[in-house]
Amino acid sequence: MKKFFPIYLVFIITSVLSVGQLMFNWLDLKADATKMERKIYTHYESLYNSLELKPTVGKAFKLKEVKAPIVVLNFWATWCKPCLIEFPSLVEMQKKYGVKKVQVFGINQDDSNQLKNMKKIAEKYHLNFPNIADVDGVILEKFMISAIPVSITYHNGKVIEVSNGAKDFSSEEIYERYDKILKN
Repeated sequence: MKKFFPIYLVFIITSVLSVGQLMFNWLDLKADATKMERKIYTHYESLYNSLELKPTVGKAFKLKEVKAPIVVLNFWATWCKPCLIEFPSLVEMQKKYGVKKVQVFGINQDDSNQLKNMKKIAEKYHLNFPNIADVDGVILEKFMISAIPVSITYHNGKVIEVSNGAKDFSSEEIYERYDKILKN
């Protein structure tokens, strides 16, 4: 009688090896994504340390000189509906923490009638944070942002979050996170 290797054992071994390879590839892709994210964060932190901003009201300043431990850069435009949806929560968050704990800066991307449109939106939404007119998209380009809204949150100059799309900045989750950060 000839011995034979059961076909189901071949199937099981092949399946285990295939799944193992897929898991290895997935983990490698995840590591690549994390490396890329880290590179972007490092770039954003470099910009934090070198960027000078000129708000529509007030004098120019270096971002690294901001005293608040948490800084949020919010890229927006008057024609961007998701950007406008964020404003009430940004205003509420800025009101809750004050500029000594959290400082929001809006960076506007409008092309035409920029200052006039920014003023209209600032009044309509009672914006309580400085806004910067990013003439010609220079700042947007430095941050390599291709779609808005985007918010980059720093703690003492280190990126802690990059949000793509509209976000509720007055959520309990955000408040708990910021409270925890500010306690340390």
